[in-house]
Amino acid sequence: MLRCPYGALQTFLERYWFAVALSIGAVIWAWRTRRRVRAAAHAPPRPRPPSGSVGPVPFRGADFAAKVAIVQRFHSKAIGAMIAFSFVSLGLLAVPGLSHATRAATVLAAAVGAFGSFLALAIGEGPLLRRLGLYCPQCGTPLVGGSDDRVPTEVVVCETGQCRCSAWLLDPADLPSGQGPDERYLPLS
Repeated sequence: MLRCPYGALQTFLERYWFAVALSIGAVIWAWRTRRRVRAAAHAPPRPRPPSGSVGPVPFRGADFAAKVAIVQRFHSKAIGAMIAFSFVSLGLLAVPGLSHATRAATVLAAAVGAFGSFLALAIGEGPLLRRLGLYCPQCGTPLVGGSDDRVPTEVVVCETGQCRCSAWLLDPADLPSGQGPDERYLPLS
């Protein structure tokens, strides 16, 4: 008995209509995202002022990047220590043959180490930023880090040469070619 191939297609669509619709939606989303990314890659360069025209600035580009790297290394070491102490604490709980008192004492020591690393990060960041001069001279905002829902401040400064308050921090000559004030990061004046 010969069957019509369209009947198989109809059965397939009846059974898997949701997967087909989802696949079509995913393809359309990927195509639109690809178009947007390509359009953004060919965006015209943002105008930047000539070097020295924004007045005195507190940082040169390489100097700022080096100071940001010091702070990021500090963050990495503190967070790495917290993770290491946490893994030690969890690992000791899984070791067979340790007495309850030994296990409790070593886990407590590892937990104290993790908490100490957290305190070192929380307490040590402010003085480090002050020592390196990584505060905006106009608004006093730290120039490293940011909130969870915003682009980190160091990225804004490296991309635009300005703090979010529009104070110039880097000489425009130190910005990558075609970079300058960007409405994604800075308020429109």
